[in-house]
Amino acid sequence: MSHDTIRHGTVTIEKTYAARPARVFGAWADPEMRRIWGSPSDEIDLRIDAADFSVGGEDVSTCMMGEQALAVVRGRYHDIAADRRIIYTEIISSMDALEGTCLVSAEFLPDGQGTRLVLTLQTAAVDGSDLLEGVQEGWESALLRLGAMLQPA
Repeated sequence: MSHDTIRHGTVTIEKTYAARPARVFGAWADPEMRRIWGSPSDEIDLRIDAADFSVGGEDVSTCMMGEQALAVVRGRYHDIAADRRIIYTEIISSMDALEGTCLVSAEFLPDGQGTRLVLTLQTAAVDGSDLLEGVQEGWESALLRLGAMLQPA
């Protein structure tokens, strides 16, 4: 398939959590925890098809609405510094075509007794897809669920 147009966007999202960096980082490293908080919306379930949280490792997730697969996200880890940062790329495809790619940089910064998460998303959307907006909205939604998961019991 040829791609005639590309739209680029960069956005940084910052969240503060009442949990130490090791706990916030751990929620990213654990595929079961990521499955729970990592969905782009409350209506979509994340199915983890492969999980290799290591430099060079690949994650594959399918966004599901009921029994219907909507999109597949393939992630490749390029840098992992325990409790400090994760850098990886995502290839995001509908069930029919490539939607685009995203470079994801997550920094876990100590903030008193908690963590300030700085998430930078550099997205390239192809052929008029609304991926730029979708990536930001999806991450905003996921990070709210992450915050809820990290709340003390």
